[in-house]
Amino acid sequence: MYYGWILLGTISVNYMICVGAVFYGLSVMMPAMLADLQWTRAQATTGFAILSLVIGVTGPFITALMKKTGARTTIIIGGFVTAAAAVTIYAYHTLYVYYLCTVVLGLGMTMQAVLPGTQLVTQWFDQRRSLALGVFMASGGLGGVVGAPTFNALILYFGDWRPGWLFVGGVGLFASLLSGLLIRERPEDVGQTLDGIDTSTHATGGQEKTLARVYKTSREWTVREAFGDTTYWIILVAGSLAVTGHMIVNSQLVLHASDLGMSAAVAAAALGVQGMFTTGGRFLSGLLGDRAIEPRWLFFLGMASEFTGMCILTNAHNPFLLYTAVILFGLGFGLGLVGSTAMLANHYGAKNTPTLLSYRIMLSTVLGAVGVVLTGYGGDVFGGYREVFYVFSACLLIGTLLVLRIRLPVEEAGRPSSDTV
Repeated sequence: MYYGWILLGTISVNYMICVGAVFYGLSVMMPAMLADLQWTRAQATTGFAILSLVIGVTGPFITALMKKTGARTTIIIGGFVTAAAAVTIYAYHTLYVYYLCTVVLGLGMTMQAVLPGTQLVTQWFDQRRSLALGVFMASGGLGGVVGAPTFNALILYFGDWRPGWLFVGGVGLFASLLSGLLIRERPEDVGQTLDGIDTSTHATGGQEKTLARVYKTSREWTVREAFGDTTYWIILVAGSLAVTGHMIVNSQLVLHASDLGMSAAVAAAALGVQGMFTTGGRFLSGLLGDRAIEPRWLFFLGMASEFTGMCILTNAHNPFLLYTAVILFGLGFGLGLVGSTAMLANHYGAKNTPTLLSYRIMLSTVLGAVGVVLTGYGGDVFGGYREVFYVFSACLLIGTLLVLRIRLPVEEAGRPSSDTV
């Protein structure tokens, strides 16, 4: 059996734990913290924005750390960082301690989740890269499916939000233990080859050579070359708008649904449904992106679906509209996230994919942090989120139209350019 599948299962569980505990856990616990500690919406959501901002701006630093210590060690350390922040929030309840801990939580999540996972996927998979990325990123969506109802149940059971943070610390340490036991950096570490393919047999045509219909570069682009390519900038901007929308909805959905007259249970369930369909969208994008559909079209379909869901969510006055909105929004985000990430590896090569991805994460989380704060402020000023959601719907439409301009790279005499093929 190819050990890459065990590796993929391990990093997927880790990603599910991180997203479910930190990202969705904070989203669900935030209203209870806000009411108990007498914070305003803007104050509470600023912590969410700080968390998201740190995830973005520390990306290049974490990528450099991985090059020195390896993805496995980075993930292990990240679990201890997450646990330390979670225990501190449990014990101390001032606003500034909360902000400091969201900085540390963001650092821990970055060390455990997308960047090291993506690096490991590209080091273990080539022919099944989109499928592996789809499975890995689907686990992040599954974190919402599991995390949102879990933390809602913890609050109901204990009648308090504080024990939820002990749970965050515990699962962070579990992820570190699991990583130490099962993660290996490269196939060579267990005596195997990339994709588990017998290279001698593969050379004579005995193995599947390609999964074409999908473009994959024949060379490794440098980071400088990628930054000179229009396609990379479209992936950067449109992908960042998609992630910003996801951050805004995740941080404000429970409050938005409550403003529209729905119960906390319905709102929390909607957050879980969104996570479920995000999971499905990520897996579907990975399944189709190796051989059936070029990832740029999956990216476009995802952006269009997310835009439609955002428009419906703005005026979702009943549970039917609310669930319709989060289904379209979650499915679209999942399709686009995996499609755009697969494009980075397929267009520019596996070697620098984590670095290129870290810049997209940095831009998306900076935009997302600003978006979350402005949305929280808008909620305080307007007494709801309708006006802000209208504005961001327009931003998602712009991102959707940008993706239509993506062209496949053409490589001539070793020099990359971006043209229609």
